[in-house]
Amino acid sequence: MEAEAAPTIKKLALQVLPTVFPSALPYQCYTDSTKSLYLVTSGKDATHAVDNVGTMHAALAVSTALMALPDIKVIVNAGTCGGFIKRGCKIGTVVIPTKGAFHDRRIVIPSTPFEQYGIGATDLTSCAIANEVREKLGYLGGCCSSGDSLDHSKEDDEIMEGNEAVVKCMEFAAISQVAKMWGKDLVGVKVVTDLVDGDKPAFEEFMANLSSAAEALQASIPQVLEIIKKEE
Repeated sequence: MEAEAAPTIKKLALQVLPTVFPSALPYQCYTDSTKSLYLVTSGKDATHAVDNVGTMHAALAVSTALMALPDIKVIVNAGTCGGFIKRGCKIGTVVIPTKGAFHDRRIVIPSTPFEQYGIGATDLTSCAIANEVREKLGYLGGCCSSGDSLDHSKEDDEIMEGNEAVVKCMEFAAISQVAKMWGKDLVGVKVVTDLVDGDKPAFEEFMANLSSAAEALQASIPQVLEIIKKEE
């Protein structure tokens, strides 16, 4: 979301790079003066004038950016998420996921691997850069479960519990699959805005904490980028 990215764009003095995405796509790319760092946002929906969120836009934006910028080595998915109290999360907790999985792609066809395909778990424990970031900054790890709904059904809950999800978002699992296809390292930086297993409506907590979470991302991203730069 633009509100998530705005403090970081300002902090790093990033400028629009207009040549990355074709005109049919609403996404925006920003870069620094050396063109060694690129930040992508998903833009606004032309009909409803809200941020483009969800797994489709995440996968399409990252894939298209990689086609235009094939020399990129590390993808950083920075954004907000819901966190699970039972996994150690509270408002403002930062998580560097060790796994991505979907909780709303239910493809149950007996005697076939389609169910596991739908969950689409991607193991990131072998990503040395993500491990280095997590350890040096002391952030939580675990599964980031993704879906295209802000709320969650009973079936979603069962899948998230099966994957021992630490946080829940709307893009990380899709980006983790794109990173795997392209052979790129992926570092997720997820800041908790709402508590999935808490007693307040997710949308209320999300809206109340979005601004502070964006500021937390602004503080975390330069530290993350510095570690990545040293490891490359």
